[in-house]
Amino acid sequence: MPRRPEPAEGGIIPTEALASFAGVGYALDLARLTPGDRALDLGSGSGTDSFAAALLVGPTGTVTGVDMTDEQRAKADRLRAGAEHIRFLPGHLEDLPVPDESVDVVISNAVINLCPDKACVFREIVRVLKPGGRLAIADIVATRPLPESVTCNHDLWAACIGGAAAEVAYRAAIDAAGLKLHTFQDVPDCQFLTDQARNASLTYGVRAVTLAATRP
Repeated sequence: MPRRPEPAEGGIIPTEALASFAGVGYALDLARLTPGDRALDLGSGSGTDSFAAALLVGPTGTVTGVDMTDEQRAKADRLRAGAEHIRFLPGHLEDLPVPDESVDVVISNAVINLCPDKACVFREIVRVLKPGGRLAIADIVATRPLPESVTCNHDLWAACIGGAAAEVAYRAAIDAAGLKLHTFQDVPDCQFLTDQARNASLTYGVRAVTLAATRP
């Protein structure tokens, strides 16, 4: 199973948010968040990573979560309990609702794999990052391209497998967007829950990774 935030971070993360945590890895250590940073959480869901990031950036920083799901966003907004340096906005990752060069760090956990146009997502990340800004994410990739029997399978999409890009294509999209990739590593303890998902993972090398990159 994926690693959840450390206990020191969990001290301020609402239990309800942790109960809905659906990430595949831990990338906040790669984000190098510091007090005063402006962070953007792509596909923030119930807010687990956003709340952990909020502890790291402190009250002088901000965390903005973006999610397309009204129910998840409403839950996260309720759980922030009026904290003014955390907010949750509606939006899609291909068209982020924040200004150009407005954030120091972009984080995301198991969401970019669900976007059909990953190249567009990485271009949007570059647009919103300040020069020198950082990207730190956990996501799902495959060793080789997936066949239609996998990409058109709704259950495998829900398991974060159907949308997984081949690693070479994923890296190419990051590079083409203008990001400089520094870290790309497997998450060894991430396990898929269903037999169908495990079989697809073994056959096509689908696995969880964490990565870090910067905008020059």
